[in-house]
Order: sequence, then structure tokens, then C-alpha cells
Amino acid sequence: MDMQVIINQMIVLFILMAVGFIVGKAKVLTKEGNKTLSKIVLFIALPCTVLSAVFENEAAITIGDTVYFLLFSLLTFLIAFLISIPVIHILGGDKANRGILNLMSVFSNCAFMGFPVVIAIYGISSAYYVALFNIPFNALVFSLGIYMIARKKGFDPKLMINPVIFAVLLAIPLAITGFRPPAVITEVLRITGSITTPGALLVIGASLAHVPLKSVFSEWRIIPVTLLKLIIIPIITLLVLKQFINNELMLGVLVVVSAMPTAAMASMLAVEYDGNEQIASSGVFITTLLCGITVPLIVYLFLM
Repeated sequence: MDMQVIINQMIVLFILMAVGFIVGKAKVLTKEGNKTLSKIVLFIALPCTVLSAVFENEAAITIGDTVYFLLFSLLTFLIAFLISIPVIHILGGDKANRGILNLMSVFSNCAFMGFPVVIAIYGISSAYYVALFNIPFNALVFSLGIYMIARKKGFDPKLMINPVIFAVLLAIPLAITGFRPPAVITEVLRITGSITTPGALLVIGASLAHVPLKSVFSEWRIIPVTLLKLIIIPIITLLVLKQFINNELMLGVLVVVSAMPTAAMASMLAVEYDGNEQIASSGVFITTLLCGITVPLIVYLFLM
């Protein structure tokens, strides 16, 4: 495992978030501008990322392995929900904030950080598995995730009709059948999708710029949520999945992506659907900061 790769990735992420924070403070990226950028990332760049990722199967993984992995990806989310929901309920707070905290606990940064970190540990052959994991991730975060944030206003099922869901529904048969479109299409998807990571991090940084920085550490419930996200859920996920999965690569990828920090989507969806973006952005910031310590520990202590 190359620790330097993980450290370098942390530095890159925080530099991009710092740029977002600076342009937010300077009012170059206003609150309205941040919402517009969030829409571009969520509804244009991210669908392209979802489709582009499934076209890169370097490991010649079989259809059976693909279906098998997708099923265990869903089980990974089920485990996280079963752990998170009762704990967050005990922590208290109103329904809207509990929804944000549950989203922060369950959904990992499995794309923006998942790809580089997993590849650093397991090599390029693991990239296809990370792409597959992002299919149920996007399906759930853009359905249940939106519900958890938007229910304070009364949830509208139409919120789930969006480009990301359409991309996920298209990506599943593409992944299973191994279909590949013409090279010009894949290149368009790749270039457009490349906006996702820097755009998402700029949104997070700008969101932090619009709240007092001292308040990043003022929400005490972020501490137990961080423990859940980075330590408790990954370890329990490992203990459960190892009873069913003999493939070390599959098991390793599922555990490592579950140990990633809170998804950048938590902050972006909070911006888009009027959730508590202060809590969401703070959670993304703190879990990303600490995962440089926790991810190597999880890998060394339990997977190596």
C-alpha cells in the first residue's frame, strides 16, 4: 500500500476545497452561483461520470462477478443504514437534521476519493468494481438521500426523476452486458465527467465560506457521526461480508469504499434541496481530514 498516494490525494482535495472557500469568501462564487455550479455538477457532469466509469473494465470481470458484486454493494448500504438509523435517532435533533446525519453516515465519497485510493491499494483492476459500487450509490443517494434531506418540506417523488437516476438505470445493463459505445461518445462522457471532482469540491469549499468557520466544529453530533462513518461501519461491514465473500479483491474494495469520508454529494444535495448545508459541509470537511489516518489503519489492521 502506497501511503504517499493517499496523502497526496488528501492534499489535492483540500487544496480544491480551499480554492472554493477563497472564491466564496471573495464573493466570486456567491450563494446563487454555488447553487448553479451544484446543478451543473449534479445533473450534467455526474451522469457522464456514471456512464463513463462502466466503460472501463480493465480486469475482464465476468457478468456473474458483476451481478454478484452489485448485490453485495446493496448489502453494504443495508448494513450502514441498520447501524446508522438507531444511533442517529438516539443522538436526537429534528427530522431534517437527523436525515442529513444519516446521509453523512451511510454514503461515502466512493467516486472522488474511492477511485484513487482503491487503485493505490489494489491496482487498476479494482477500478471496475469501484465503478460498479457507484451505480447503487447514485441510485440510493438520489432517491433515499434526497428524501432524507427534502422531507422537511414534504417529499415530492418527482425529485427522484433526474438525469443521475436515468444514467444509473442505463448504466446497469451496460455494465452487465459489457456494451461499449463508439470511442467519440466515451471521450465526450469522460471529458464532461471530469468536471465532477473539482466542481464538487469547489461547491463544498464555497458552502463553508458562507458560514462562520468556527461553526464547522460547533455541531457536537458530527463527532459520533465521524466515528460511525470512518471506523464502526467499515469494521462491521467487514465482519459481515467476510462470512459470504471469498474473493479478497471484492471484499477489500467494498470495505475500503465504505471507509471513505462522507460523500461530497451530502453538501451538494443540501445546497440543492435546502438542507442544513453547514452540518453537511462540516461533516465532509472533518471526515475527509481524518480519513487519511483511519483508512490506512482499517487496511493494515483488517485487510492485510
